[in-house]
Amino acid sequence: MTTILVIDNDADLAKVFGDALVMNDFATLKATTGLEGVQLAQRHQPQLVICDLNLPDISGYGVLEQLRSHPITTAIPVIMVTEHSTPEVFRHSMERGADDYLAKPIDLPVFLRAVEAQLAKRENLAKFFAQTSHPPHPSPSSIGSYEQLTSPANLNDLELQLEQLKQSPWSSLWIIQLRNYGDLCADYGHVLGQLALQAIGQQLRQWRDREQTRGLVSSLCLTLAYVGRDRFVAFVRASEQLAPADGEAACEKAMANLQTELQQPMVINNHQLMPDIHIEAMEPDLAQLQVLDSPLTGDTPDGPSLSLAERLRRAIQRDELQLYFQPQVDLSSGQIIGAEALVRWCMPGEPQVLPIQFIPVAEENGLMLPLGEWIVESALRQLAHWRKKQLSAISMAINLSSYQLRSPHFIHQLMAMIKATSISPVMIDLELPERLLLEDLSQAKLLLAELQNQGFSIAIDDFSSSSLSHLQYLPVNILKLDKCFVRDLHQNRSNQVIVKAIMDIARGLNISTIANGVETARELSVLKQLKCHSMQGYLFSPALTAQDFETLLLKSAKSSPNQGAAMSPSTPLALGFAPR
Repeated sequence: MTTILVIDNDADLAKVFGDALVMNDFATLKATTGLEGVQLAQRHQPQLVICDLNLPDISGYGVLEQLRSHPITTAIPVIMVTEHSTPEVFRHSMERGADDYLAKPIDLPVFLRAVEAQLAKRENLAKFFAQTSHPPHPSPSSIGSYEQLTSPANLNDLELQLEQLKQSPWSSLWIIQLRNYGDLCADYGHVLGQLALQAIGQQLRQWRDREQTRGLVSSLCLTLAYVGRDRFVAFVRASEQLAPADGEAACEKAMANLQTELQQPMVINNHQLMPDIHIEAMEPDLAQLQVLDSPLTGDTPDGPSLSLAERLRRAIQRDELQLYFQPQVDLSSGQIIGAEALVRWCMPGEPQVLPIQFIPVAEENGLMLPLGEWIVESALRQLAHWRKKQLSAISMAINLSSYQLRSPHFIHQLMAMIKATSISPVMIDLELPERLLLEDLSQAKLLLAELQNQGFSIAIDDFSSSSLSHLQYLPVNILKLDKCFVRDLHQNRSNQVIVKAIMDIARGLNISTIANGVETARELSVLKQLKCHSMQGYLFSPALTAQDFETLLLKSAKSSPNQGAAMSPSTPLALGFAPR
């Protein structure tokens, strides 16, 4: 019997799906969390997975990533279910390996047709694999069968191949990459993307056999392997009778022929595909293969062979990340009134990894919840430390992600951390991105109201004029003006009109305003004229380490009888940060 796995934390919706499937003679498995769903998929290998995008532990994207990275589940079709029927969510789902996409509310006949379509496609692909996937003399190093394709070569076996290469007078390692694999999966589904890899593997084996028969590379030994994702490798080794120069020439000619052959259009399931193939020759080195096929999970040693996702996971677990703090300044008094906590990742001996690089990795690999928890806890601990030292009574602005806000345990965990650090919620500004609130206004209103009732201030980050009409419905304390409206404000008349409208409405609703990304004195002057309450930006100070921020607070306290003395952004500042 065909088995279908439903992953959804909405028990009512999961029951509706399950009942409909059972009535149509399908067996069902059910999971309420992403990790439970991944485990069930690996244990039972269902014929289809139906997965909600919003799950309490990891997102549907994280589920997709884990299913696609495991050889047992990599080819299982996945239908994503979501409340957000936007082109961006659709595209992101398909790029991550989804085969279909359904938006709530879901009509059951549409749901069942989608199920039947994916099962029919899987059956057709299975027939195709059965016809094309059996090389005459299979071996661990050959490419072609479906099982070998989805099971990347063991690095221990490849290490033996590399040792043999090093003993040859001339050898090379080719990396063969299908560079548009992600686009193919996004346009046609993950299973067809896998089929494209299968076809390329078969082409590689046929090319090797044909070229050796023709004698073009008869003096070269070619071994092929699939190393995962969108990459294959070829081990090219010259015979002892071949001079190094001749071996290199034969290799270049063989590579040119292969490049031309693999670039030809292929037809799969009535779709004409144009593969984008890149071949790169390099010195035989096991480290190259480890980087290509580094795991996302597992107990592997530290070092450059680890993927960015695994290194981030360990950095969170080992408290190796760092918070920086950017001062927030009151425009009327010049006092530092708050700090925004910003996460940074500095790996020893390597350039700093920017948030724009590792935040998407965290989102795709189910790490946003532990990362967000680390940020909140670290920011609260730092604020508690400053309070113990009797520094200025500043507020702490902490950014929240959609993963935290959708977690049913978030508020309970937040209050537990508040209690553990003895910090009052009134000292915390919780910053939420504007786009997140607009996705589900009714749910956002309930959540913000609950957080406000606990004593937190709610700030809308990157605020733009598109949300003005919703302010009367949302319990909000602070609007953080998007830096795109602040940049060159002194000479952009349109932005001045928009910012003035935001300031006027905010004052009428008793909402504070803070301008983000202030870099010039002219921008600051206009903001003062428009009666903006506070600012942060490079004009006053960049984000600082905890120690440098503490030094800045101490210096400001010494310069005035009152702690948090006024500091004018028009004069050189402590720590050498002068206005620009």
